Amino acid sequence: MKNKVIFICLLVLLSTSCKTQTFQIDDIMLPCYDLTYQKEGYDIKAIIEDYEKVLVKEGVLNEASGRSYLEVVRKINSDKDFRIKSPTFQEFDPFYKVDGNTKQAVIKCEYEMIEIAKQKDPKWQRLSNFGSPEIKENPDLMYQAMAEDLSEDDLNSYYFRLKMFQLFDMVNSKNWKTTP
Repeated sequence: MKNKVIFICLLVLLSTSCKTQTFQIDDIMLPCYDLTYQKEGYDIKAIIEDYEKVLVKEGVLNEASGRSYLEVVRKINSDKDFRIKSPTFQEFDPFYKVDGNTKQAVIKCEYEMIEIAKQKDPKWQRLSNFGSPEIKENPDLMYQAMAEDLSEDDLNSYYFRLKMFQLFDMVNSKNWKTTP
């Protein structure tokens, strides 16, 4: 019996120590953003954290968690009249404050990093298809894909939060123009 317990413990120890570290989107995306924006004097992590605090304070997010972001996405998808009433991310986003060359560098870098992410982890291939006609016809599919495919680490990543801010700006009442 003693030998069985020792064997099981060794097996568990061996299996946990042999696990490869999972791919994290921030590992490739943040260096891209950091390098580009730091040249212009911006700290993208601090900007993301500061804006997230604004969203929590304004009641857009219940808390600073990825699940809270998904709840807002669910509201956006389920209520066509849902609007966010807070400062827009565009007011914080350095992308709107830098010159054209820097904007091009950010776009190019992000594109290249997404291609790497797609190669390293198949879920990013699936999640990159949000522009497809079926998603446009049924945006709830986007919510379902994010809820099912993204880990807690993914949902709490800087990259995910940045992309959610850009989505939130689309339904921000300050950006929403009604036709008379």
